[in-house]
Amino acid sequence: MQKQVAYFDNLVDSFRINHHSQEPISPHFEILKFEDISWQTKETTTNPFRLNAFVIGFVTGGSFKLNISNQEYAIGKDIMYFTSPWHIRQYSEITDWNGYLVFFTPDFIFQYPQGEFIFREFRFFHTENGLVIDKGPGFLDEQKELLDLMYKILHSDNPEKMKMLFHYLNIFLYQCKAKFGSETAQQQNGKDTTLNNFLQTLNEYFIKLNKGKMDKALTLKYVANEMHLHPTYLSNLLKQQTGKTAAQLVRERVILEAQSLLKNTDMTVAEVAYYLHFKDNSNFAKFFRHQVGISPSDYRDKARNNVKI
Repeated sequence: MQKQVAYFDNLVDSFRINHHSQEPISPHFEILKFEDISWQTKETTTNPFRLNAFVIGFVTGGSFKLNISNQEYAIGKDIMYFTSPWHIRQYSEITDWNGYLVFFTPDFIFQYPQGEFIFREFRFFHTENGLVIDKGPGFLDEQKELLDLMYKILHSDNPEKMKMLFHYLNIFLYQCKAKFGSETAQQQNGKDTTLNNFLQTLNEYFIKLNKGKMDKALTLKYVANEMHLHPTYLSNLLKQQTGKTAAQLVRERVILEAQSLLKNTDMTVAEVAYYLHFKDNSNFAKFFRHQVGISPSDYRDKARNNVKI
């Protein structure tokens, strides 16, 4: 297991490492067929990594295990999953997988004004441990037809294909929202906009942290300053929306990151504490035990031995 979680800032670097020198057609948007990925073997376990892209997995055959941050999923036929740039991913036990992997970076969606709605409106990208949808045979037929078309467009010589794919991606996501939007408890109102912005601020913090561009701990004060809101006002809004205060949500996000690092890397407990900008190891251990109920070391042992915590 690697010392830290690898972070890939673009599709090109990620593909060179994770897809054995395959080059994406575009550095900001790509569709791969699972069956064309050269390292698909049952013995393969990829190193955990983050990628600065949103990813949609669309599985039409085979099976594999997918770890998203702190949750392991058994993936098989007729399953669809969504991950975001802040999620840690790891694949293992791959058997004859088929289907599509869709990648698109924040730069791809924000190049157009309407791109902001992809993050704000499609809440299946906001989850802490990804979102996996399994509705059974036939449920995803409509989405597959559109993915087939998008794949053909991407591999065509059409000079406008990237613009076309942006709009087809929106149509694809609206199809998904119509079919399983209730899975993510969508609510379109002013309070929800505050929650969206809050989640985006948290996620941007961890992306910067992963890049080594963050020199302070994640706190309510930091988030409120980034959102240009008073901490008490922000907390009251989020309490109405989620039933939790902003401070609770911040603590939960820090714990999720700590758990992911303890489970997916060989960083020592002290290194995790330093990485997350705690004052010292004992301060981190006290915080972790208070939130999780056991020490960081015990959590790591149980997680790696698949003991329910």
